[in-house]
Amino acid sequence: MTDRESAQGRPDHDKSSINQEKQEMASGRELMLAFKAGDSSVFDDIVYRYQKPVQNFLRRYLRDQNRMEDLTQEVFIRVYKSRERYEPRAKFRTWLFTIATRLALNEIRAIRRRRRVFSEIPDEPEIDSPSPFRTAEDYRETNPGEQTEKKELEGLLDRLIEELPPNQKAAILLSRMEKLSYKEIAEVLDLSVMAVKSLLMRGREALRCRLKPYFEGKPMQLGATGLDTHGNREN
Repeated sequence: MTDRESAQGRPDHDKSSINQEKQEMASGRELMLAFKAGDSSVFDDIVYRYQKPVQNFLRRYLRDQNRMEDLTQEVFIRVYKSRERYEPRAKFRTWLFTIATRLALNEIRAIRRRRRVFSEIPDEPEIDSPSPFRTAEDYRETNPGEQTEKKELEGLLDRLIEELPPNQKAAILLSRMEKLSYKEIAEVLDLSVMAVKSLLMRGREALRCRLKPYFEGKPMQLGATGLDTHGNREN
């Protein structure tokens, strides 16, 4: 069979040049609508397709393997329970990450409340206790064994992102990892687009300030950090 004959025999979706992201969003929406209509078998397909992206997001957000696994399970429990109420107003991925992000934000707030309670218990002061916000210099001193500069920077950036306020942290991760647009992040966080832009600007600026010691003597390579301000689409 010639290449031309082979191409002619392929299904339309294989020959299509439609953007892959749009295909994934449409198929996610279609799966959820089929699930809503009573086809319970497609729920396994939803979990199979979206479990890993949700796990990756929650792992980076929580930095706790056990809680990541628990919240991932909770995300899909909520998807299951929401099938009768589901309306495809937004992209399926945006709707799914809205559930994941709100669970993660609630978890972080609960952790911080518990920490405040325990911090009120008198204790012996530690002479060398770290400051609440550490700089890149601190991390560079305590992590001399990173194999490569890129891995060192990625690990450092993850730890600095972890210290951001919850909404800034969520906005940065949704932008940097999931490549969501300003509008999609606004839908996830239930904020205006302007508020999202402000969150991202303040979060990126805070990270750049803390990264300065790492880049002493060399130009700040924002492209390597994902902290450039031009990475988001409006829609």
